[in-house]
Amino acid sequence: MKNFAMFFVIIWFLFGASAADDRGFFDSGYTRTCSHVGTAALTVVGGPLYYAGLKPSAYC
Repeated sequence: MKNFAMFFVIIWFLFGASAADDRGFFDSGYTRTCSHVGTAALTVVGGPLYYAGLKPSAYC
């Protein structure tokens, strides 16, 4: 069970990183403000929820 949970968490964060890349958070053209970094972190942690229609954003 522990191996399954770890596998699930890794897959979750891979989907999150993919979603953040889709939204352009890894592009070098953006200035790194608090809101930008917070929204990118929420997108990575939110993972597959981004593809379900949830688009998190952070305001600082």
